[in-house]
Amino acid sequence: MKHQSKFIFLLLSLIAVSYWACTKSSPSEQNKSTVSAQVVGGQIALNLKQILYGEYGTFSIADGIDEPITMSAKQKNHLKIQSTNDGTPECGFKVDTAFSFDFDLSDTAKFNIWTKIKYEAFCKNEVFSGISVYDSLNVSATTSAYTIQLKSGETLVITKLTPGSRTSQLTMNGSLNSYSNVQPKKASEKPMIGSYNFNFTGLTIDPVKRGDIINGMATFATKGSSAEGVWDYKGTIIFLGDHKAKITINGSAYTYDLETIQGV
Repeated sequence: MKHQSKFIFLLLSLIAVSYWACTKSSPSEQNKSTVSAQVVGGQIALNLKQILYGEYGTFSIADGIDEPITMSAKQKNHLKIQSTNDGTPECGFKVDTAFSFDFDLSDTAKFNIWTKIKYEAFCKNEVFSGISVYDSLNVSATTSAYTIQLKSGETLVITKLTPGSRTSQLTMNGSLNSYSNVQPKKASEKPMIGSYNFNFTGLTIDPVKRGDIINGMATFATKGSSAEGVWDYKGTIIFLGDHKAKITINGSAYTYDLETIQGV
């Protein structure tokens, strides 16, 4: 679990990220979308990076499932869920908690963060073999130029391919989603609204390699609007290993590095 610094990093970058995703667009002949599939593909890769690897302050597959499960909020209240000696959760260990806090970065930049976390460890033949994770995040922010709403959630089941091994590869199934709404305060600027929904099937993850997804696939659906136009796409994702993924939209494939979000 990540700390408050992850939330702040996300909030400061959200506006730039949202509008970056909708630049350099070109008309699509496949449907009514006017933002190009290639540009949207880059934003899909960015969403995968941010949510799967914990940049929203939530569960990160790069941490593996043997890590101590801790969470802190550096506000008036300090929340600590669990800290284990060897980093291995006990069979049947559960967390079901929610918390929220407000903070001000300046007189004009104010934030509210609410998150809910459900976590359960399960075993096979009394040997720790996997976890189920559900988390939900809701962020509201006001700055001198924008009002922002961000929501994300994930429901994942992650299982060790070799129960009992701390270096075992993992298999993951589940879903995640994100939604952002950036409303400029200037009447001359248009809002940016976008939603992204993913379903994962049979992902294989190597925790030794920073959570590299070495194979597996996903389907996705995304829609939104911005100053540059609108989009409404569905497609597939094939994970290639070496932190790369091939995203296919309307029959065209685009490959991205999920660490750098660069096309390859």
